[in-house]
Amino acid sequence: MIEQIGTSLYVSAGLFWKAFWALAFGYAFSSLIQVLVPREVVARHLGRPGLKETSLAMVLGPASSSCSFAALSAGRALLAKGAALIPMMAFLFGATNLSPQVAALAWIFLGWQFALAVVVGSIAHVLVMAAAVRLTYPKEMVERARQDASKSSMEGMGDPSEGLPRPWREKLASGKAWRRIGTTYVREWNMVWKDLLFGFLVAGAVAVLVPDAVFQAIFPQGLTPVLLIVVHAFLGPVLALLTIIGSMGNGPLAAVLWENGVLFAGIIAFLYADFVVIPSLRINTTYYGWRFAAYLGAIFTASAIGAGIIMHTLFWLLGLIPEPQAGAVQQLAQFRIDYVFFLNLAAIAVSGALLWEWWRNRRHPDL
Repeated sequence: MIEQIGTSLYVSAGLFWKAFWALAFGYAFSSLIQVLVPREVVARHLGRPGLKETSLAMVLGPASSSCSFAALSAGRALLAKGAALIPMMAFLFGATNLSPQVAALAWIFLGWQFALAVVVGSIAHVLVMAAAVRLTYPKEMVERARQDASKSSMEGMGDPSEGLPRPWREKLASGKAWRRIGTTYVREWNMVWKDLLFGFLVAGAVAVLVPDAVFQAIFPQGLTPVLLIVVHAFLGPVLALLTIIGSMGNGPLAAVLWENGVLFAGIIAFLYADFVVIPSLRINTTYYGWRFAAYLGAIFTASAIGAGIIMHTLFWLLGLIPEPQAGAVQQLAQFRIDYVFFLNLAAIAVSGALLWEWWRNRRHPDL
């Protein structure tokens, strides 16, 4: 048992090493966008539930944060400032599932087909979400939630772009802006490190310690193809709820699930279930009360399931669903001198530079 625990920790560390460069570069990009794009600008363009506003919300989502928990705070602020419900929810989805590191992690752990499905499937997810909201729109509940959101502060941590020059070129030439970028970068890591630690530890433990029979019991195989796809898509968000892992930690566990027979639909639904996990539901309950939090959770669950089924069907028709390979996760966890090694060296250099800017900001916050 001690040897198996050691092996699981080795696998967890190897998976994190494989993903570090994508996380570091992704958070650096997210920090840059957050400082360059004022949130007032974002809120101003999301007041209607139209196609243009919803599409813009998905694109602007990564300007908030790549952490699902921080995105919830930004979503509350947008709702308080008058954003319509559908664009606000599209903004939340885009903030996590359309951030560069999510697609990069899907590519690293699952393959390019999954990375493509995560990006393309975002359209299906938001379309299902928008249709569900239009069919069930609780006007009084939304207005009450908007009032509750208005009573609290906008973010708790402020807008990183506040007090800086307005044009983005002037911001990039400002030393204060770069100190803000470094501070935002550290804040991004600070918000997700527990999620990452838990996700990679769980992935390593499951890959080494959990026998195949457990997966076969949880994810049945002896059903008709259509029913099998639906059941696996439904179980994706359920498993996300039980594992309490957000968007930054679910990639390696998704690779373990894929290796152990979970269908393409179930993996996509699992990856999309960021706002179904217990911490997200608890945060929304704090913001809006349990009724509206439950409504948001139900809509995001239905959207994840619907997107999983749609993407499975589409990729099956196109012949793009890959075959899982036994032992792929432990192969990924092997330390090698390859492109990952050099990308991680570059990521460490970028992280060091941004940490230096963060330290300068702490020592001279008023400069």
